[in-house]
Amino acid sequence: MRSSLVPSKMEPLRDREHLLTLKVMRLTKPALQFHTPITCEDHDLPEDIFRQSFNALGVVDGLEAFSLGEMLTLPQSFGNIFLGETFTSYINVQNDSTVAAKDIQIKLHIQTEAQRHPLPLNCMDENASLLLQPSENVNEIVSYDVKELGIHVLGCSVGYTSPSGEKLHFKKFFKFQVLKPLEVKTKFFVTEDDEVYIEAQVENITPNPMYLDSVKLDPSPSYYLDDINKLLPESGPSSNGKISYLRPMDVRQYLYRLTPVSPIIEKSDKSACDVGKLDIQWLTSFGEKGRLQTSQLQRMPRDLNDLRINCIEIADAVPVEKLFTVKLSVINLTSDRIMNLRLMLDNTKVQPLLWVGRSGQVALGELKPGQSIEVSVNILPVYPGLHVISGLQLLDTFKSKMYTFDKVGQIFVYTTEETPFSE
Repeated sequence: MRSSLVPSKMEPLRDREHLLTLKVMRLTKPALQFHTPITCEDHDLPEDIFRQSFNALGVVDGLEAFSLGEMLTLPQSFGNIFLGETFTSYINVQNDSTVAAKDIQIKLHIQTEAQRHPLPLNCMDENASLLLQPSENVNEIVSYDVKELGIHVLGCSVGYTSPSGEKLHFKKFFKFQVLKPLEVKTKFFVTEDDEVYIEAQVENITPNPMYLDSVKLDPSPSYYLDDINKLLPESGPSSNGKISYLRPMDVRQYLYRLTPVSPIIEKSDKSACDVGKLDIQWLTSFGEKGRLQTSQLQRMPRDLNDLRINCIEIADAVPVEKLFTVKLSVINLTSDRIMNLRLMLDNTKVQPLLWVGRSGQVALGELKPGQSIEVSVNILPVYPGLHVISGLQLLDTFKSKMYTFDKVGQIFVYTTEETPFSE
């Protein structure tokens, strides 16, 4: 359906009118017809006056009290155009005079705040001239993928030659505003082993409902992607349901997990802060497509120490006052320094987990840059509950520098005979 564009500026005409006329209209889909049914009981004062509205044109037979009709309505105005949608326009150039116009040239462009975008026309051939006899016209449909916010100007230029050989031309400009359709907010959670959890909140800020066709995260080369928005394996439904339908001001949340391609991230590796881009595609009520891609999402760089400890093997739950073992991996994150490490166990603070072993007697040996070594330690739980493993220290004897780790992992300590996590 067409809605006329109102020109914002036109080049002053000569003393006489031009031979050609230019009409520009936006092509949009129709809208569903709505009516407001008003009902009352037969014994009320209005009696059946309100029931006359049930005979209105477009009311569905048998569903007279349903506000949605079976007819479509044409747009009464230009409407809204949103970022990520496709702007489609109908161009009509007609010869309203009684003489022929030749050498017709039609040029279109979209001017944004940043740059100018020429629009190609199928009716124009560089090697042939366009001739219009009286009452003849030429029609063209052009499309433009809207990728910028703000004011856009559709510029139309028409040039031709009159029968007397005079070259004439005129221009029209049509201004329209591009609005923001979605509000996208992201939160980042980074684990000790550099796994990144991204929570994306997508809010519909348009006045119309929309269907989210897909919300995907395109990871950067530094990460592997794990989409955890599905409750079941690949054939399972999304955690948001089978249909991602968004009413105005509704919000959907999506969760992704990113794992580093390399287990070791250098301090100088700035690319590790780039995690990827969100690609969002949606459909409106009549199937109009929209697509929006965010800029590169970046997480805050985490302060990296010279050493890192990852927990490789640990039980989910252990009984109180029963010794258990934890296997750890120690990684040298420096790029040019060899370390000679010695394991230190700190039990000076009152804590529910006690290290078992002789502190300072476990020598891990030399650890080259980028290399890792595994070590097993024993722990005795003395209080029930969910506890954090802390008090582990590593001494670099080459520099006499002590590294302390107070968040090695977590473990649940129970007092019953059987683990609460057993099936």
